[in-house]
Amino acid sequence: MDNSNKRAAIVAGLVSIAGLIGSGSASAAPQPDAATGEYCVTTLKKLKPGETASEVVSRQCGNDPAIATSAASAENVLVTLYTDNDYKGHWEMFFGQDGPCDQSGYGINSVGFEMENATSSLITHSWCNDVTLYNWVGRDPGGGTYRLRSLGTEISGWEALPGFNDATSSLHLSQY
Repeated sequence: MDNSNKRAAIVAGLVSIAGLIGSGSASAAPQPDAATGEYCVTTLKKLKPGETASEVVSRQCGNDPAIATSAASAENVLVTLYTDNDYKGHWEMFFGQDGPCDQSGYGINSVGFEMENATSSLITHSWCNDVTLYNWVGRDPGGGTYRLRSLGTEISGWEALPGFNDATSSLHLSQY
């Protein structure tokens, strides 16, 4: 192979790699179940008029609860879901990139593999005091819903969900 053919082969290879790096699949927003683990931190965008699901900005999961150390200092924690009563067990924290809850709020179409149909308690923050839990992914009310309200509080806790224990697949958070 002469030098011009070698250069052509190298350029073709580099163009192929650049195409893979710049493709839509590499730059697409992470999907709700793109990462799994016993402890997850997910950041969402607030719902805009006409939207039904919040865009997932980032998702980080692991089997070490130390993931909370970096997340605990962040602002706009919206909700933390726990697998056990009294805020124990595995958990998932959802953060709001666009600030605290308002009337439009945040729509979580899937709580993630570890939390799906496993949520037993939850704490809301950032004025997310109107919560609707859905039994099916996609916030489909066909599988049943469970509404929680806490009037006028920035932080609200439900240490047990007796009417909806281990039944949550998606949820909607807003300010009442």
